Amino acid sequence: MSQIIDRRFFRICVALGTTLWLPTWGDCEKSERPTARELTLYAEAQGSPLSTDSAIDALVQTLAEPLKAAKAKNVVVLDLRGPNGGLYPAGKWISDRVSVAMKAQFSELRIIDRTQLPSSDETPGAPMDVSAIFNKEVEEARSVGADVAVEGNFAGVSGQIGVSLAVVKLAELGKTHEMRSDLIPIPKGIDDQTFQGIPPLQLEDGFPRAGKSGINMPVCTYCPNASARGSGVVILSIVVTQDGRPDRIKILRSPSPELEAAAVKSVQAWRFKPAIGFDGKPIAVITPIQITFR
Repeated sequence: MSQIIDRRFFRICVALGTTLWLPTWGDCEKSERPTARELTLYAEAQGSPLSTDSAIDALVQTLAEPLKAAKAKNVVVLDLRGPNGGLYPAGKWISDRVSVAMKAQFSELRIIDRTQLPSSDETPGAPMDVSAIFNKEVEEARSVGADVAVEGNFAGVSGQIGVSLAVVKLAELGKTHEMRSDLIPIPKGIDDQTFQGIPPLQLEDGFPRAGKSGINMPVCTYCPNASARGSGVVILSIVVTQDGRPDRIKILRSPSPELEAAAVKSVQAWRFKPAIGFDGKPIAVITPIQITFR
């Protein structure tokens, strides 16, 4: 079984008995929801003693392994986006600092100057389609000669900023892009528009989205093949619980009751390494799944 990543779904492609899966965000039924208060406590419990730059340095250090795995040579850091996919001044500021930290820590790599990236005509804070964003960013990274891009997202969490970064090898877009997440404190003594209006962490049905705003992705450790007569695409949303089980499975789209039943039966058997919250402990998250029967 090979693992691939999609910007929107865990995608299961069933063809000749081969299962391929990909990550994103979704929905659920009996899972224990982390309340907004609990998410606040996660952040307060962690209480980062680091300065903003030191916290960014520490997060960048965690990219060493995925950069090595991607055999990176020419790397560009793309603008971090808010939870709605929009661009914000704070995201650009964090991206600039990440780029500087990478230049200092990874001298063997060519970290491409972010000023070489084409200017964006997007309206600041405007929601953007996830797939459209990814295609656009891949083109931007290639246009400046990068073979690897670092992209990600952020959100405000109890006076801090949750940041998620992913290493994307442009020659192998179908493979899993490893994600690293952490909280960084908002810089002290800065009173300008850059850090005003930072978009807050968004909850869906009471759950944070996987792979967003400093919360990482659950990893499927047991994903048996789905099987059914007929072909088509079934889109579901699930909550991956703190103990790595799928729960609150909801059908978002299905071509037939038969494929719907087969998809639900398959996903019910899956097991995950759970997502990790702001306090370094497992947290229930919502993530969509797409299963393609062929």
